[in-house]
Amino acid sequence: MKIEFAITDLTRMQRGKACIAGYDRHQVAIRPVLPGPGISERSLYINGLPVIFPFAVVEIDFLQENPQPPHTEDRVFDPYSVRFLRKVRDPKAILEWSLFKSVADIFEQPIQEGPGFYVLDCQGPRSLGTVRPAKVIQLIYEAGEEGTWDYRLHFIDGSGELYRLKITDLTWQYYLHSQLSHAQDRESITTQVTTILQSKEVYLRIGLARGWKKFPERCYLQINGIHTFPDHLEGKTFADFVT
Repeated sequence: MKIEFAITDLTRMQRGKACIAGYDRHQVAIRPVLPGPGISERSLYINGLPVIFPFAVVEIDFLQENPQPPHTEDRVFDPYSVRFLRKVRDPKAILEWSLFKSVADIFEQPIQEGPGFYVLDCQGPRSLGTVRPAKVIQLIYEAGEEGTWDYRLHFIDGSGELYRLKITDLTWQYYLHSQLSHAQDRESITTQVTTILQSKEVYLRIGLARGWKKFPERCYLQINGIHTFPDHLEGKTFADFVT
């Protein structure tokens, strides 16, 4: 079945893979999925131009639903069917469809801690939602594996709960990495970007990772998308920051 939907999440995964999610015109959340090896970053382009990015409206032929709680949004799709249609006129309206007061309200199950924040696999009605942080405390650069960088955001949600979550938003990962090449030290970048986020209206797309070898029963919380109004990235996509 061919469906038009607006992309809200473009998540960076390991080994050059990406995860996509969005909403159809009936405000139903959809996550297009493929069997292994999954969706490659290369497939986000057609003829050298990005066609899959936040607030793009695309048409995709979905083959079957494949819900695996809490990832109830999964639908297998035909990767050769993707067709770019237009950009969303009112991005904020799309985010309001999925807005929750708190992070806990999204998942409707207890959020566990230690290490990190997670919910238990195989339960819960959804794995995606939006919150507006009551306060952005700090952006954090951390040394990752094999000389890479991890980016995290420390914030307070609408219920007063404090979170420190990994940023997996593909565009923001490339953007934050690009700042390291501008002859600024990490502390200066952290301060600058934190101040920018504190000065804007921020919507965070919160999602759940899959269980992994060390903790197969845990789905860790992550920030799939950072959307600011006015838009700090001025409409740029991940492709604008790839070097």
